[in-house]
Amino acid sequence: MATTTNTTAAAPFSTLPVEITQEILSYLPIRSLHAFGQTARWSAQVARGSMRALALGVFHTRITGLVSSMEEEEEDDDLTTTTPTITSGQRVAITLPRHDTKTRAQIVRRQNAIAADIVQRHGDSLRALELALWELEKPVADALATLPLLRHLRLCFDHPHARHPGLDRGYWDQAAAGGTVWDLLSASAPATLDAGPHLVFGRLRSLHLDRAGLADYQLQRIVLANPALRRLRLHKCRRLTHAFFAWLASPASPARVRASLALLHVTAHDEVDERVLASVAAFPALKSLSFRACYLLDNDCVQALNHTQWRIPHLTLPHSPESPRPVVIEVDPAYK
Repeated sequence: MATTTNTTAAAPFSTLPVEITQEILSYLPIRSLHAFGQTARWSAQVARGSMRALALGVFHTRITGLVSSMEEEEEDDDLTTTTPTITSGQRVAITLPRHDTKTRAQIVRRQNAIAADIVQRHGDSLRALELALWELEKPVADALATLPLLRHLRLCFDHPHARHPGLDRGYWDQAAAGGTVWDLLSASAPATLDAGPHLVFGRLRSLHLDRAGLADYQLQRIVLANPALRRLRLHKCRRLTHAFFAWLASPASPARVRASLALLHVTAHDEVDERVLASVAAFPALKSLSFRACYLLDNDCVQALNHTQWRIPHLTLPHSPESPRPVVIEVDPAYK
């Protein structure tokens, strides 16, 4: 009796082209992607190049990580289609063991070591990356500077709910410490940093910085290296001055950025004043502008300029109902 062969049987998954396999795997939650990578050596190699988006937080306590996940800033504009979506399955929170959290320096060092290891492992495929750390150090800066496909980057160094004996009271309200480590993210990193060869990322379309300590010239270099930038969010970046915004609006900045910048949010900055307003008109494509909690600006002045000149559809005023200015209580120094 003749036997028949079932020619419709499914082919092994490994027979698919690697590009198609990685495209399929890129939609998996990170836990599932990690589980797939543990099944075989081939699977591990494919999974390593399949992670397109990652939101990673390294925290000193579990409760800090939980609070941070609840305090994610909501998108308050209609430009979400231009920002890569990071799903809940692509968010990872790592809690440091207690013996690694005795001092602030120890926490920062371990946070950067863990984040750098993960970013380097999956960096060739990452398009969207969000990192929540206390400070930026060289290992993470080195890893970030070599991501060739990165389109969206958010660096969060603001954790006002975090408490630790090594942090001064009011630490999170202070301007973040600056440093030459930010030079590693620009196209002209100084040789004194012994950084080695760098393929500096140059395809960013969205940059979001929370309480970053970089200076005007350092952010200028990052913008120069990323002429396709369309979204810029700067929250509590209090080392930046009006000179950066004047430069951004001038012919010295990339013409493509000035022509296509669609979102500019400068929030919780104590030194932003009327001088910054003169730069806004240089961005004709601007669709969302926020000066939330920039209390040196006047609501009526900002509204009048938008009505007569800018005509930006989504405008958040400095003294918005969502962020009322703190009440100042005056005390008579002679009172005892």
